[in-house]
Amino acid sequence: MSINLQNIYKLGRAWRYTNPRTPTDYLPAVFGDIKGGNKGLLNCPCIDTVNFYYLIADHTILSAGNGNAFTVYDKDGATIDPAGYTIVDDHTDENGRHVAIINFTGDQATSEPISIRCKGKNDGATLIENPIEILEDFVVNLASGASADFDAFALQKAKDVCIGYKAAGLITGDRSIGATLSEILYSFQGEWWKNHQDKIIVMMNKIDQVFDWKGEHLERNIKNLTAARDEKNICNQAEVQYGYNYRLNKYEEGDDGSSTKDQLSQNVHGEKIKAFDFKWCRDATTIAAIQAIIVDRLKNPVWMIRFDENTLQNLHFEKGDFVLLNHSAMYDNQQAPFQDRIVQLLTKVTSFDGKTITFELIDKGVSYHSYSESPEEIINITEVVEKYVNKNLTDQVAISEIVVKGVTKGLSDGVSVTEVIAKSIEKVAAEGVEISEQVWKNDFRYDGTYNHDGSIKYGTDYGVLI
Repeated sequence: MSINLQNIYKLGRAWRYTNPRTPTDYLPAVFGDIKGGNKGLLNCPCIDTVNFYYLIADHTILSAGNGNAFTVYDKDGATIDPAGYTIVDDHTDENGRHVAIINFTGDQATSEPISIRCKGKNDGATLIENPIEILEDFVVNLASGASADFDAFALQKAKDVCIGYKAAGLITGDRSIGATLSEILYSFQGEWWKNHQDKIIVMMNKIDQVFDWKGEHLERNIKNLTAARDEKNICNQAEVQYGYNYRLNKYEEGDDGSSTKDQLSQNVHGEKIKAFDFKWCRDATTIAAIQAIIVDRLKNPVWMIRFDENTLQNLHFEKGDFVLLNHSAMYDNQQAPFQDRIVQLLTKVTSFDGKTITFELIDKGVSYHSYSESPEEIINITEVVEKYVNKNLTDQVAISEIVVKGVTKGLSDGVSVTEVIAKSIEKVAAEGVEISEQVWKNDFRYDGTYNHDGSIKYGTDYGVLI
Protein backbone atom coordinates (compact mmCIF):
# COMPACT_ATOMS: atom_id res chain seq x y z
CA MET A 1 0.00 0.00 0.00
CA SER A 2 1.37 3.41 -0.92
CA ILE A 3 1.78 6.42 1.30
CA ASN A 4 -1.38 7.96 2.76
CA LEU A 5 -1.33 11.52 1.52
CA GLN A 6 -3.74 12.63 4.23
CA ASN A 7 -1.13 11.88 6.87
CA ILE A 8 0.23 15.01 8.53
CA TYR A 9 3.81 15.86 7.65
CA LYS A 10 5.29 17.39 10.78
CA LEU A 11 8.27 19.70 10.46
CA GLY A 12 11.10 19.51 12.95
CA ARG A 13 10.94 21.96 15.85
CA ALA A 14 13.75 23.81 17.59
CA TRP A 15 12.99 21.96 20.82
CA ARG A 16 14.98 18.99 19.57
CA TYR A 17 18.12 21.03 20.32
CA THR A 18 19.67 21.62 23.74
CA ASN A 19 19.98 25.41 23.56
CA PRO A 20 17.45 26.91 21.13
CA ARG A 21 16.35 30.54 21.43
CA THR A 22 12.68 29.67 20.94
CA PRO A 23 11.88 25.95 21.29
CA THR A 24 8.64 26.18 19.28
CA ASP A 25 10.27 27.53 16.11
CA TYR A 26 9.61 25.40 13.02
CA LEU A 27 12.63 24.15 11.07
CA PRO A 28 11.76 24.75 7.40
CA ALA A 29 12.38 22.78 4.23
CA VAL A 30 13.73 25.06 1.49
CA PHE A 31 13.53 24.33 -2.24
CA GLY A 32 14.67 26.21 -5.32
CA ASP A 33 16.16 29.68 -5.70
CA ILE A 34 14.59 31.91 -3.04
CA LYS A 35 15.07 35.18 -4.90
CA GLY A 36 13.23 38.38 -5.81
CA GLY A 37 11.28 40.58 -3.44
CA ASN A 38 12.89 42.69 -0.76
CA LYS A 39 15.80 41.85 1.53
CA GLY A 40 15.56 38.70 3.65
CA LEU A 41 12.97 36.19 2.41
CA LEU A 42 13.00 33.56 5.14
CA ASN A 43 13.80 33.71 8.85
CA CYS A 44 16.54 31.56 10.32
CA PRO A 45 15.71 30.37 13.86
CA CYS A 46 18.48 30.21 16.45
CA ILE A 47 19.01 26.55 17.33
CA ASP A 48 22.10 27.01 19.53
CA THR A 49 22.53 30.11 21.70
CA VAL A 50 25.94 28.88 22.89
CA ASN A 51 27.58 28.29 19.51
CA PHE A 52 25.46 30.92 17.66
CA TYR A 53 23.96 28.51 15.14
CA TYR A 54 21.02 29.72 13.02
CA LEU A 55 19.24 27.15 10.89
CA ILE A 56 18.70 27.84 7.18
CA ALA A 57 17.04 24.52 6.33
CA ASP A 58 16.39 21.22 8.05
CA HIS A 59 18.41 19.45 5.35
CA THR A 60 21.51 20.09 3.29
CA ILE A 61 21.43 22.80 0.61
CA LEU A 62 23.37 23.60 -2.55
CA SER A 63 26.93 24.65 -1.76
CA ALA A 64 28.53 27.95 -2.73
CA GLY A 65 30.95 25.99 -4.89
CA ASN A 66 28.04 24.70 -6.94
CA GLY A 67 26.46 28.10 -7.46
CA ASN A 68 24.69 29.08 -4.26
CA ALA A 69 24.89 32.68 -3.11
CA PHE A 70 23.98 33.90 0.37
CA THR A 71 22.91 37.28 1.69
CA VAL A 72 22.12 37.51 5.41
CA TYR A 73 20.06 40.31 7.02
CA ASP A 74 19.37 41.55 10.52
CA LYS A 75 15.99 42.53 11.97
CA ASP A 76 16.15 45.98 10.33
CA GLY A 77 16.85 44.55 6.88
CA ALA A 78 20.51 45.62 6.94
CA THR A 79 22.99 43.28 5.29
CA ILE A 80 25.26 41.52 7.80
CA ASP A 81 28.98 41.53 6.99
CA PRO A 82 29.97 38.01 5.77
CA ALA A 83 33.13 38.32 7.86
CA GLY A 84 30.96 37.72 10.91
CA TYR A 85 29.63 34.32 9.92
CA THR A 86 30.24 31.11 7.98
CA ILE A 87 27.63 29.30 5.90
CA VAL A 88 27.71 25.55 6.48
CA ASP A 89 25.60 23.88 3.76
CA ASP A 90 26.05 20.40 5.28
CA HIS A 91 26.31 20.60 9.07
CA THR A 92 25.94 17.52 11.26
CA ASP A 93 23.91 18.70 14.25
CA GLU A 94 23.89 17.36 17.81
CA ASN A 95 21.34 14.73 16.81
CA GLY A 96 23.43 13.48 13.89
CA ARG A 97 21.11 15.11 11.37
CA HIS A 98 22.50 16.89 8.30
CA VAL A 99 21.22 20.47 8.14
CA ALA A 100 22.28 23.87 6.75
CA ILE A 101 23.22 26.62 9.19
CA ILE A 102 24.72 30.09 9.60
CA ASN A 103 27.52 29.88 12.16
CA PHE A 104 28.09 33.36 13.61
CA THR A 105 31.22 34.40 15.41
CA GLY A 106 29.24 36.15 18.16
CA ASP A 107 25.83 36.47 19.77
CA GLN A 108 23.15 37.88 17.44
CA ALA A 109 20.31 38.18 19.97
CA THR A 110 19.91 41.91 19.42
CA SER A 111 19.87 41.46 15.63
CA GLU A 112 17.13 38.85 15.50
CA PRO A 113 15.22 37.78 13.60
CA ILE A 114 18.02 36.83 11.23
CA SER A 115 16.87 36.30 7.65
CA ILE A 116 18.45 35.14 4.41
CA ARG A 117 18.05 34.74 0.67
CA CYS A 118 19.74 31.75 -0.97
CA LYS A 119 19.17 28.53 -2.90
CA GLY A 120 17.78 25.44 -1.23
CA LYS A 121 17.82 21.66 -1.38
CA ASN A 122 20.26 19.99 -3.71
CA ASP A 123 20.77 16.70 -5.50
CA GLY A 124 24.55 16.48 -5.43
CA ALA A 125 25.91 19.45 -7.36
CA THR A 126 22.49 20.37 -8.77
CA LEU A 127 19.75 22.57 -7.35
CA ILE A 128 16.37 20.80 -7.25
CA GLU A 129 13.98 23.23 -8.96
CA ASN A 130 11.82 21.26 -11.41
CA PRO A 131 8.47 21.34 -9.54
CA ILE A 132 7.86 17.61 -10.06
CA GLU A 133 11.33 16.74 -8.81
CA ILE A 134 10.67 18.91 -5.75
CA LEU A 135 7.38 17.10 -5.19
CA GLU A 136 9.04 13.70 -5.55
CA ASP A 137 11.92 14.66 -3.26
CA PHE A 138 9.47 15.86 -0.62
CA VAL A 139 7.44 12.64 -0.67
CA VAL A 140 10.43 10.28 -0.79
CA ASN A 141 13.10 12.01 1.30
CA LEU A 142 11.09 14.08 3.77
CA ALA A 143 7.64 12.49 4.10
CA SER A 144 8.88 8.87 4.34
CA GLY A 145 7.30 7.79 1.07
CA ALA A 146 8.89 5.88 -1.81
CA SER A 147 9.40 6.36 -5.53
CA ALA A 148 7.16 3.32 -6.03
CA ASP A 149 4.25 5.33 -4.60
CA PHE A 150 4.08 7.20 -7.91
CA ASP A 151 2.89 5.99 -11.27
CA ALA A 152 6.32 6.08 -12.91
CA PHE A 153 5.15 6.83 -16.44
CA ALA A 154 2.90 9.71 -15.38
CA LEU A 155 5.62 11.10 -13.11
CA GLN A 156 8.17 11.15 -15.90
CA LYS A 157 5.72 12.77 -18.32
CA ALA A 158 5.00 15.48 -15.76
CA LYS A 159 8.73 16.07 -15.27
CA ASP A 160 9.15 16.39 -19.02
CA VAL A 161 6.35 18.97 -19.24
CA CYS A 162 8.07 20.95 -16.46
CA ILE A 163 11.52 21.04 -18.05
CA GLY A 164 12.58 24.68 -17.88
CA TYR A 165 10.13 25.55 -15.10
CA LYS A 166 11.77 26.95 -11.98
CA ALA A 167 9.98 26.24 -8.70
CA ALA A 168 11.00 27.71 -5.35
CA GLY A 169 9.32 27.74 -1.97
CA LEU A 170 9.30 26.67 1.67
CA ILE A 171 7.46 24.13 3.78
CA THR A 172 6.95 26.04 7.01
CA GLY A 173 4.33 24.23 9.10
CA ASP A 174 2.51 20.99 9.87
CA ARG A 175 -0.15 19.87 7.37
CA SER A 176 -1.17 16.90 5.26
CA ILE A 177 1.22 15.60 2.63
CA GLY A 178 -1.51 15.98 0.02
CA ALA A 179 -2.02 19.65 0.87
CA THR A 180 1.67 20.32 0.21
CA LEU A 181 1.51 18.48 -3.13
CA SER A 182 -1.53 20.54 -4.08
CA GLU A 183 0.15 23.82 -3.15
CA ILE A 184 3.25 23.03 -5.21
CA LEU A 185 1.32 21.79 -8.25
CA TYR A 186 -1.19 24.65 -8.20
CA SER A 187 1.58 27.14 -8.99
CA PHE A 188 2.24 25.25 -12.23
CA GLN A 189 -1.34 24.24 -13.09
CA GLY A 190 -0.90 20.62 -12.10
CA GLU A 191 -2.95 18.20 -10.05
CA TRP A 192 -2.70 14.77 -8.47
CA TRP A 193 -4.90 11.83 -7.64
CA LYS A 194 -4.54 8.14 -6.82
CA ASN A 195 -5.49 5.56 -9.41
CA HIS A 196 -7.09 2.14 -8.92
CA GLN A 197 -3.63 0.68 -8.16
CA ASP A 198 -3.12 3.17 -5.30
CA LYS A 199 -0.40 4.96 -7.29
CA ILE A 200 -0.05 8.74 -7.25
CA ILE A 201 -0.85 10.19 -10.67
CA VAL A 202 0.65 13.63 -11.33
CA MET A 203 -0.83 15.52 -14.26
CA MET A 204 0.27 18.89 -15.60
CA ASN A 205 -2.47 20.81 -17.34
CA LYS A 206 -0.97 21.52 -20.69
CA ILE A 207 -2.75 20.93 -23.99
CA ASP A 208 -0.26 18.35 -25.32
CA GLN A 209 0.38 16.48 -22.06
CA VAL A 210 0.21 12.70 -22.40
CA PHE A 211 0.50 9.76 -20.02
CA ASP A 212 -0.84 6.28 -19.52
CA TRP A 213 -4.03 6.16 -17.46
CA LYS A 214 -6.78 3.59 -17.36
CA GLY A 215 -10.09 4.47 -15.79
CA GLU A 216 -13.53 2.91 -15.53
CA HIS A 217 -16.40 3.82 -17.80
CA LEU A 218 -19.41 5.49 -16.32
CA GLU A 219 -22.08 2.88 -17.06
CA ARG A 220 -24.93 4.59 -18.85
CA ASN A 221 -28.62 4.13 -18.27
CA ILE A 222 -29.23 7.84 -18.23
CA LYS A 223 -32.33 9.99 -17.97
CA ASN A 224 -32.94 13.70 -17.39
CA LEU A 225 -29.58 14.67 -18.84
CA THR A 226 -28.72 18.35 -18.99
CA ALA A 227 -25.45 19.75 -20.25
CA ALA A 228 -24.32 23.32 -20.64
CA ARG A 229 -21.10 25.05 -21.46
CA ASP A 230 -20.46 27.11 -18.36
CA GLU A 231 -19.03 30.56 -19.02
CA LYS A 232 -18.56 31.61 -15.39
CA ASN A 233 -15.02 30.25 -15.24
CA ILE A 234 -13.72 31.63 -18.51
CA CYS A 235 -10.33 33.26 -18.09
CA ASN A 236 -8.88 35.16 -21.03
CA GLN A 237 -6.37 37.12 -18.96
CA ALA A 238 -4.47 35.71 -15.97
CA GLU A 239 -3.38 38.19 -13.31
CA VAL A 240 -0.71 36.69 -11.08
CA GLN A 241 0.94 37.38 -7.73
CA TYR A 242 4.17 35.51 -7.04
CA GLY A 243 7.52 35.89 -5.27
CA TYR A 244 6.18 35.16 -1.78
CA ASN A 245 8.17 36.67 1.11
CA TYR A 246 8.04 34.16 3.96
CA ARG A 247 9.49 36.70 6.39
CA LEU A 248 6.78 39.30 5.73
CA ASN A 249 4.02 36.82 4.77
CA LYS A 250 3.09 38.58 1.54
CA TYR A 251 3.64 38.45 -2.23
CA GLU A 252 6.15 40.91 -3.62
CA GLU A 253 6.04 40.26 -7.38
CA GLY A 254 3.17 40.39 -9.86
CA ASP A 255 2.02 40.63 -13.48
CA ASP A 256 -1.30 41.85 -14.89
CA GLY A 257 -1.37 39.21 -17.64
CA SER A 258 -1.77 41.67 -20.50
CA SER A 259 1.08 40.11 -22.51
CA THR A 260 -0.58 36.65 -22.53
CA LYS A 261 -4.27 37.60 -22.81
CA ASP A 262 -6.46 36.17 -25.59
CA GLN A 263 -7.91 39.07 -27.53
CA LEU A 264 -10.38 36.96 -29.53
CA SER A 265 -11.90 35.55 -26.36
CA GLN A 266 -12.12 39.05 -24.90
CA ASN A 267 -13.87 40.25 -28.06
CA VAL A 268 -16.45 37.45 -27.76
CA HIS A 269 -16.89 37.10 -23.98
CA GLY A 270 -15.56 40.41 -22.67
CA GLU A 271 -12.61 40.77 -20.32
CA LYS A 272 -12.58 37.75 -18.03
CA ILE A 273 -9.65 38.46 -15.75
CA LYS A 274 -8.90 36.00 -12.96
CA ALA A 275 -6.33 36.41 -10.20
CA PHE A 276 -3.91 33.65 -9.19
CA ASP A 277 -1.48 33.46 -6.27
CA PHE A 278 1.50 31.24 -7.04
CA LYS A 279 3.42 30.63 -3.85
CA TRP A 280 5.90 28.18 -5.35
CA CYS A 281 7.08 30.25 -8.30
CA ARG A 282 9.52 33.17 -8.27
CA ASP A 283 10.71 33.16 -11.89
CA ALA A 284 9.18 35.63 -14.35
CA THR A 285 9.77 33.44 -17.42
CA THR A 286 8.03 30.48 -15.77
CA ILE A 287 5.17 32.74 -14.68
CA ALA A 288 4.61 33.91 -18.27
CA ALA A 289 4.52 30.30 -19.48
CA ILE A 290 1.93 29.36 -16.84
CA GLN A 291 -0.19 32.43 -17.64
CA ALA A 292 -0.24 31.41 -21.29
CA ILE A 293 -1.32 27.86 -20.39
CA ILE A 294 -4.13 29.14 -18.15
CA VAL A 295 -5.50 31.39 -20.86
CA ASP A 296 -5.15 28.73 -23.55
CA ARG A 297 -7.15 26.27 -21.45
CA LEU A 298 -9.76 28.59 -20.00
CA LYS A 299 -10.49 31.08 -22.78
CA ASN A 300 -13.53 29.01 -23.87
CA PRO A 301 -16.50 27.75 -21.82
CA VAL A 302 -16.47 24.19 -20.41
CA TRP A 303 -19.08 21.43 -20.25
CA MET A 304 -20.99 20.94 -17.00
CA ILE A 305 -23.09 17.74 -17.10
CA ARG A 306 -25.93 16.53 -14.92
CA PHE A 307 -28.05 13.36 -15.22
CA ASP A 308 -29.85 10.61 -13.33
CA GLU A 309 -28.66 7.01 -13.62
CA ASN A 310 -31.23 4.37 -12.69
CA THR A 311 -29.35 1.06 -12.40
CA LEU A 312 -27.05 1.78 -9.43
CA GLN A 313 -24.19 0.31 -11.50
CA ASN A 314 -22.16 3.44 -10.75
CA LEU A 315 -22.74 3.33 -7.01
CA HIS A 316 -19.05 2.73 -6.25
CA PHE A 317 -17.95 6.05 -7.73
CA GLU A 318 -17.33 8.90 -5.29
CA LYS A 319 -16.98 12.66 -5.45
CA GLY A 320 -13.64 13.56 -6.99
CA ASP A 321 -13.32 10.35 -9.01
CA PHE A 322 -12.15 10.50 -12.63
CA VAL A 323 -14.20 8.34 -15.00
CA LEU A 324 -14.72 7.86 -18.75
CA LEU A 325 -17.88 9.08 -20.49
CA ASN A 326 -19.15 8.47 -24.02
CA HIS A 327 -21.86 10.74 -25.39
CA SER A 328 -22.66 11.44 -29.04
CA ALA A 329 -24.46 14.75 -28.39
CA MET A 330 -21.50 16.46 -26.71
CA TYR A 331 -18.48 17.71 -28.62
CA ASP A 332 -14.95 18.82 -27.80
CA ASN A 333 -13.18 21.87 -29.23
CA GLN A 334 -12.25 19.90 -32.36
CA GLN A 335 -15.97 19.12 -32.93
CA ALA A 336 -15.48 15.42 -32.17
CA PRO A 337 -18.13 13.68 -30.01
CA PHE A 338 -17.16 12.61 -26.51
CA GLN A 339 -15.47 9.21 -26.75
CA ASP A 340 -13.69 7.89 -23.64
CA ARG A 341 -13.84 11.45 -22.37
CA ILE A 342 -12.44 11.93 -18.89
CA VAL A 343 -14.83 13.69 -16.56
CA GLN A 344 -14.70 14.30 -12.83
CA LEU A 345 -17.54 13.72 -10.40
CA LEU A 346 -18.47 16.90 -8.56
CA THR A 347 -21.58 15.66 -6.75
CA LYS A 348 -23.35 12.33 -6.26
CA VAL A 349 -26.78 11.96 -4.64
CA THR A 350 -28.16 8.43 -4.21
CA SER A 351 -31.82 7.47 -3.82
CA PHE A 352 -32.00 3.81 -2.90
CA ASP A 353 -35.80 3.83 -2.88
CA GLY A 354 -35.91 5.09 -6.43
CA LYS A 355 -32.76 3.18 -7.45
CA THR A 356 -31.43 6.42 -8.87
CA ILE A 357 -28.10 8.24 -8.62
CA THR A 358 -27.90 11.88 -9.60
CA PHE A 359 -24.48 12.87 -10.88
CA GLU A 360 -22.96 16.24 -11.64
CA LEU A 361 -19.79 16.11 -13.71
CA ILE A 362 -17.24 18.48 -15.12
CA ASP A 363 -15.42 17.88 -18.38
CA LYS A 364 -11.65 17.70 -17.90
CA GLY A 365 -10.87 18.49 -21.54
CA VAL A 366 -9.19 15.10 -21.94
CA SER A 367 -9.84 11.95 -23.98
CA TYR A 368 -8.21 8.61 -23.28
CA HIS A 369 -6.71 6.67 -26.22
CA SER A 370 -5.49 3.16 -25.41
CA TYR A 371 -2.86 1.01 -27.03
CA SER A 372 -4.06 -2.43 -28.02
CA GLU A 373 -2.48 -5.86 -27.83
CA SER A 374 -5.00 -7.81 -29.94
CA PRO A 375 -4.98 -8.04 -33.77
CA GLU A 376 -8.62 -6.92 -33.96
CA GLU A 377 -7.87 -3.80 -31.95
CA ILE A 378 -4.77 -3.10 -34.03
CA ILE A 379 -7.05 -2.80 -37.05
CA ASN A 380 -9.36 -0.54 -35.07
CA ILE A 381 -6.43 1.69 -34.19
CA THR A 382 -5.57 1.92 -37.89
CA GLU A 383 -9.09 3.15 -38.55
CA VAL A 384 -8.70 5.82 -35.87
CA VAL A 385 -5.45 6.95 -37.43
CA GLU A 386 -7.08 7.25 -40.83
CA LYS A 387 -9.88 9.38 -39.45
CA TYR A 388 -7.54 11.49 -37.36
CA VAL A 389 -5.24 12.22 -40.26
CA ASN A 390 -7.96 14.14 -42.04
CA LYS A 391 -7.53 16.75 -39.29
CA ASN A 392 -3.77 16.68 -39.02
CA LEU A 393 -1.44 16.03 -41.94
CA THR A 394 1.77 16.86 -40.08
CA ASP A 395 4.67 14.45 -39.47
CA GLN A 396 3.77 12.30 -42.49
CA VAL A 397 5.21 8.77 -42.64
CA ALA A 398 4.85 5.92 -45.12
CA ILE A 399 1.95 3.50 -44.73
CA SER A 400 4.39 0.62 -44.46
CA GLU A 401 5.97 2.16 -41.34
CA ILE A 402 2.65 2.34 -39.51
CA VAL A 403 1.74 -1.20 -40.51
CA VAL A 404 5.02 -2.52 -39.17
CA LYS A 405 4.42 -0.82 -35.82
CA GLY A 406 0.93 -2.28 -35.56
CA VAL A 407 2.03 -5.75 -36.48
CA THR A 408 4.85 -5.73 -33.96
CA LYS A 409 2.36 -5.34 -31.14
CA GLY A 410 0.22 -8.21 -32.46
CA LEU A 411 2.92 -10.83 -33.06
CA SER A 412 2.61 -12.29 -29.54
CA ASP A 413 -1.00 -13.17 -30.34
CA GLY A 414 0.04 -15.24 -33.34
CA VAL A 415 -1.48 -12.93 -35.92
CA SER A 416 -0.34 -13.17 -39.52
CA VAL A 417 1.70 -10.22 -40.70
CA THR A 418 0.17 -10.46 -44.14
CA GLU A 419 -3.36 -10.46 -42.72
CA VAL A 420 -2.93 -7.24 -40.76
CA ILE A 421 -1.14 -5.46 -43.58
CA ALA A 422 -3.85 -6.42 -46.04
CA LYS A 423 -6.66 -5.15 -43.85
CA SER A 424 -4.88 -1.92 -43.01
CA ILE A 425 -3.78 -1.06 -46.54
CA GLU A 426 -7.18 -1.83 -48.01
CA LYS A 427 -8.81 0.91 -45.97
CA VAL A 428 -6.02 3.36 -46.63
CA ALA A 429 -6.11 2.81 -50.37
CA ALA A 430 -9.85 3.35 -50.39
CA GLU A 431 -9.63 6.64 -48.54
CA GLY A 432 -6.46 7.80 -50.27
CA VAL A 433 -4.76 9.37 -47.27
CA GLU A 434 -1.31 9.31 -45.79
CA ILE A 435 -1.05 8.28 -42.15
CA SER A 436 0.39 10.57 -39.50
CA GLU A 437 2.76 8.96 -36.99
CA GLN A 438 1.62 11.29 -34.21
CA VAL A 439 -1.39 9.31 -32.99
CA TRP A 440 0.71 6.23 -32.30
CA LYS A 441 2.85 8.06 -29.78
CA ASN A 442 0.14 9.05 -27.36
CA ASP A 443 -1.90 7.02 -24.89
CA PHE A 444 -3.64 10.00 -23.37
CA ARG A 445 -3.95 13.43 -24.96
CA TYR A 446 -5.37 16.77 -23.90
CA ASP A 447 -7.66 18.15 -26.56
CA GLY A 448 -9.62 20.91 -24.88
CA THR A 449 -10.08 23.12 -21.88
CA TYR A 450 -11.72 22.68 -18.52
CA ASN A 451 -13.05 24.49 -15.52
CA HIS A 452 -10.87 26.28 -13.01
CA ASP A 453 -11.99 28.99 -10.66
CA GLY A 454 -8.63 29.69 -9.04
CA SER A 455 -8.90 27.21 -6.17
CA ILE A 456 -7.65 23.69 -5.57
CA LYS A 457 -9.40 20.97 -3.63
CA TYR A 458 -8.12 17.68 -2.34
CA GLY A 459 -9.54 14.66 -0.60
CA THR A 460 -8.43 11.18 0.37
CA ASP A 461 -7.35 10.28 -3.14
CA TYR A 462 -7.14 13.47 -5.14
CA GLY A 463 -5.87 17.05 -5.16
CA VAL A 464 -7.21 18.78 -8.21
CA LEU A 465 -7.96 22.11 -9.78
CA ILE A 466 -11.70 22.43 -9.75
